[in-house]
Amino acid sequence: MAVEGLYFYFLSWVGWIIVTFFFSKSKQRLMVSVLLLLIIIGSNTFIPIMEFQISFSFIVLAFTAIILLVIVLKKNLLLHYFSICTVALAYVCFKLFEIYDPVWIIFDRTWMLSIILLYLGLMLFKSKSERFVFLLTGLLMGELLSSFVLHSVFRYSVVGSFEFLDVYALTLSGLSVWVFFETVTVYLDGFIQKRVKEKQG
Repeated sequence: MAVEGLYFYFLSWVGWIIVTFFFSKSKQRLMVSVLLLLIIIGSNTFIPIMEFQISFSFIVLAFTAIILLVIVLKKNLLLHYFSICTVALAYVCFKLFEIYDPVWIIFDRTWMLSIILLYLGLMLFKSKSERFVFLLTGLLMGELLSSFVLHSVFRYSVVGSFEFLDVYALTLSGLSVWVFFETVTVYLDGFIQKRVKEKQG
């Protein structure tokens, strides 16, 4: 079983290296690299809010999700709301089933939950921007809802723990890999069709 936070730190640093050294210079690259550093730095810092201990990384991600939602969420508001809630409820139900009936966790719970959430994100959301923004929002909502439930039952009061950050890192990294292969596939398809037309011409 992997140490909590291992996936998060490894994938976050890999992501930061890719963004910093392989992306073209732009304001977007700077913002993403700074954001990743803030998330990494704030992962072990917790801020007391009411009865909860909320990690600084979770707060950074929440503000990021709100800003991105304002940019992306322009139409089909009700449909997107229910889709985001579906992701959040899947996260909550998984954590509750894990507590009350752990037998059905057939392999590493972090990988299992991440695969389920990634599958939902690919099925529910169509465009690349929607998938990243809405999947992140669903993850954050799921963590908040599960924290409220666990606090009321077990007095557990941590929001945005390494357990959550591992799932977040694996899920969004998996989505990034999927989008990369989609982009490569579209490029190769266009390239092949162009060569075929040139030969026919």
